[in-house]
Amino acid sequence: MADISNNKAFDSVPRSSYSDEALMSLLVQGEEMALVELVQRYQNEVFRFCYHYLRDIEMAKDAVQEVFLRIYIARERYDTDKKFKPWLLCIARNLCLNELKRQKLIHFETFEGYIENQNRENKEDTDGIDAPKTLTPLEQVVIKEKQKVLWEELNNLPEEAREIVILRYFERLQARDIAEIMGSTEGAVRTRLHRVLKYLKERLEARRDFDE
Repeated sequence: MADISNNKAFDSVPRSSYSDEALMSLLVQGEEMALVELVQRYQNEVFRFCYHYLRDIEMAKDAVQEVFLRIYIARERYDTDKKFKPWLLCIARNLCLNELKRQKLIHFETFEGYIENQNRENKEDTDGIDAPKTLTPLEQVVIKEKQKVLWEELNNLPEEAREIVILRYFERLQARDIAEIMGSTEGAVRTRLHRVLKYLKERLEARRDFDE
């Protein structure tokens, strides 16, 4: 990890060598280029995160700018003993929820749309990487149908339950980070997630859509 005790070193050391938390420490000390690095690292992820709340590209773009503005304003209140990403997403979540209350919009995009967006990005990220074994047309149809059933059930979940599933399995956050973002406890998140997954399993079994 790069030494942050000397701000002048920031110009001579690759910014990628600094942790998020080290960059926040530099920002507090007045090194505004640290914020530029954080924006470059997280602007796309924050956009995706805001978009699945707001369901509007332009609103999500505006939210990204507002999130990083709030990061700058609140820089001195950041606890460098805690991870940066949950703090960042907590600010983004609160901003989006406040905007939804103001606009009285539908709260979440469908999981189909969210997954399509994720799949497009994953494809871009894996260009040039050897592709996995090609599935037969029948296998592709079966997988697509299974996914469709799962998304239908996910869309019927209460908002908070869907949010936990998104944060855990699509944003790939740990329970403790989800708890920090949602203002809950790690135990409560684990309990809720366990119940949601059990419910989904029972619903899928009841529908018998996965029978061969």
